[in-house]
Amino acid sequence: MGTPTNIIIWILLVGTWIALGPHLAKHDFLPAWFTSNGFNLPLNTITTIAELCIGFLVGASSNRSERNLERTLSRISAQDKQISGVEHTLSLALQENTDLTTEVHKLAKLIHDRVFAVAPPEAS
Repeated sequence: MGTPTNIIIWILLVGTWIALGPHLAKHDFLPAWFTSNGFNLPLNTITTIAELCIGFLVGASSNRSERNLERTLSRISAQDKQISGVEHTLSLALQENTDLTTEVHKLAKLIHDRVFAVAPPEAS
C-alpha cells in the first residue's frame, strides 16, 4: 500500500472526487450528504485525505523497514555460510596438523629407538 504508485493513484482519485463534487451536486442520483456544499463534504474530504496520507506514510515506512530487515537477514545468512566455510577449512587444517604431529612423533620414537639400539646409554 505504501508504494509511490499507489499513493499517486489515491491522490488522483481524491483530487477527482474534489473536482467533480460541484458537478455531481447538480444531479439527484447521489445522496445529499455526499454532494452537499455544507459542512459534510469539506470535512469528509479533509479527513479522508489526511487518513490516506497517514496510511500511506505508515505503509511506506513499513515497506522500508521490511526491505532493511530482508537485507540484514541476507547479510547474516551470507556471513553464516562464510563462517561455516572457514570452520570447515580450519577443521581440515587441524586434522592435517594432528596427522603430521602423530607422524613426527612416530618418527622421533623410531629414531630414538634406533639410536639407543646401536649405542646403549652409558651408566653414570
